Amino acid sequence: MTIAEWQGRLADHFTVKGVIGGHLSEVFELEDAVGDHLVSTFHGQSVLIDSLQSFFVETLRATYTILGKSGWPSGAANYPVVVAWYAMLFRRYRACELLFIKGYPLDGYALLRDLKDRLFLLAGVVHNMTTFPRILGITDTSIANTEEWKKQSTAARRTEESRIRQRLVGAQSNLSAEVLRELKQWEHLFHDEVHSGRLSLFQEVDSLVRGRAPGIGPTFSQESFAMYMNRADELGWLIARLLPYLQPTPGAFDTDWHTKLAVLDESFRYAVEGLSLLGKKIGEAFITLVDQKFSFRQPLSYTEADGGL
Repeated sequence: MTIAEWQGRLADHFTVKGVIGGHLSEVFELEDAVGDHLVSTFHGQSVLIDSLQSFFVETLRATYTILGKSGWPSGAANYPVVVAWYAMLFRRYRACELLFIKGYPLDGYALLRDLKDRLFLLAGVVHNMTTFPRILGITDTSIANTEEWKKQSTAARRTEESRIRQRLVGAQSNLSAEVLRELKQWEHLFHDEVHSGRLSLFQEVDSLVRGRAPGIGPTFSQESFAMYMNRADELGWLIARLLPYLQPTPGAFDTDWHTKLAVLDESFRYAVEGLSLLGKKIGEAFITLVDQKFSFRQPLSYTEADGGL
């Protein structure tokens, strides 16, 4: 079979109203409708998250401009890794938002779990609890056997991830038992959606029990939207707290940048406090996490971590 024949056979079988894959048109329309609904119904959420994303872009561009003029900072071997790490954080957060705005909030929710893990690891580096080589599983040992190196590297990375988690939200965090209990449940909800899609599945089964067929394509579930938005706000706040570390040298970002950061920080606190006002204990627990574990030395800028803390 030639490539042309392979493509032609697909076109013959799956053309609908003159378009290959034409049944997707109804899905596209629903996705656009969900996006319109979200922007109009949750305008405050759109303002907050769009402001964060725009500021993140501004921050990355400012970093690239500084590096273009001054070059890489001296004595900062891992700073290129930091820049790449932040670029990846933006890409992942943006991917979550695109899923949300098209009507796939719990799919975005699942991706937020990985973002959470990356933010915790970065916080460990900023606190000098660890280093990038450690969290990447890069060992000093020279191992000729590739498979054995991969095995040891993976084990080292997982051990370091667990150690940092224990210091931030575990037994070594010095957070109260009540706060730890709420944060543990918070993490379990991520886990439930990542593994087997339990949250999504339960919602679809509930629809069937109520006599409604699961929707094809995007969802209009207000519960799913709320779950995603709460987590996106929380992790967005952690991102904002970590952005100053991108400064290659102290004071590299101007006064206007710091003013915008302060506004964002206050805005995220206001949004998360809303959960507490609704009687959600996770709101207060998360504020405690931010105040105790995502409050960094001031003024914050890049320093080469040695993991000595």
